[in-house]
Amino acid sequence: MKKTLLFIVFTIIFHFSHSFAQAVVSVDESVPELLGGIWENDSRYVVFDTSSITLRTFYQWYDDRAAENPEQSQSVPRDRNDAETRSPERIELHFTPLTDELYTESFNKAVVQADGDLLTAETLNSGAWDMEIKYSGHKLGGEDTYHVPIAVIGNKLYLNFALRSEDSDSVPKSALLKDITIQSENILDGYWKDTGNANGILVSPPVTSKELLSYYITKDAVYHIRYWSTDMMYDENAEAVFTDGDTTYKVPKHILSSGKVYTCTVGRRNNIRNIDKSSSLPDTYTLNTVLVHKKNIDENGEESSYTVRTATICAFGEPYLTLTDGSKSLIDIVKEHNLRKKPMPEPLFPPHGVLDFDWSIIEDPPASYDRRMLDLGK
Repeated sequence: MKKTLLFIVFTIIFHFSHSFAQAVVSVDESVPELLGGIWENDSRYVVFDTSSITLRTFYQWYDDRAAENPEQSQSVPRDRNDAETRSPERIELHFTPLTDELYTESFNKAVVQADGDLLTAETLNSGAWDMEIKYSGHKLGGEDTYHVPIAVIGNKLYLNFALRSEDSDSVPKSALLKDITIQSENILDGYWKDTGNANGILVSPPVTSKELLSYYITKDAVYHIRYWSTDMMYDENAEAVFTDGDTTYKVPKHILSSGKVYTCTVGRRNNIRNIDKSSSLPDTYTLNTVLVHKKNIDENGEESSYTVRTATICAFGEPYLTLTDGSKSLIDIVKEHNLRKKPMPEPLFPPHGVLDFDWSIIEDPPASYDRRMLDLGK
């Protein structure tokens, strides 16, 4: 009887814990709308909808359909030649949102927050995701899933970026703000969390960063906060502190990125030592601009609305991919490119005019051949 009860209790706990684990992890099986279309750079085309990666090999003179789903391979057979992989890689993509997917007001897709605020993109649609990639033919180090954090701002996709929570609540409410748009003096102010970055969206498993570099930005300084991989238990409430003169700043002690935990202090310590400080961010950067539409009720019960301009994504450097104009399908692009013929190389010696050659040497050779060849024609 006791064994039966124990088995029933264990079964209930197992199913409850299993259901809870499934509820905590929210992975989007569909491709986010902002990732639709054909993305390109100098070395590849990427189509997230069909899990396709086309490599632009031989200095962009041949397009190899290196990864795609079985349906596409069956509907449009691949070429068989030395430039084409024998069989395409099969990859599965899953997306976990890292920020809200924001659209401009013309799309009528405002994100509603729990407090009633409405979020829209000001000029360029934006969003960020943790993209999980599963390869059918790769299992290095026992792993079958690899993470590539990606961010989109407009028609550009970035792999190196930091995120920040929208800070519209830091603006004091006032009836004087009625029907106006405001922003903080420095839109970059605050803590920017590094998301980690991979070296590319590849047919083979990517190399991901072992350290993260977050930033705390104030009006006068940029503080660089290094995080490194750790086996600590992740604690979202743990804080670390650093000081500059009489001012103390607090930042998260742990970062959970791509399923790995990173820390900025050793053990149980919470003081960050030897922090780097600069006057600006180290790279060129691109910000998304977010409009937070807020409502205010004054002491007389009169309701008014105002808008706070802020930012939630800061992308560094040049974009990894750019969205094509969508005028052609990927198959059409590949067929068109692979029909091209590479022009003949430039001649080894430059073109020349009429040779200044003294034919008399051949027509009327000298009587004596004892003379040196260098003397001929002189």
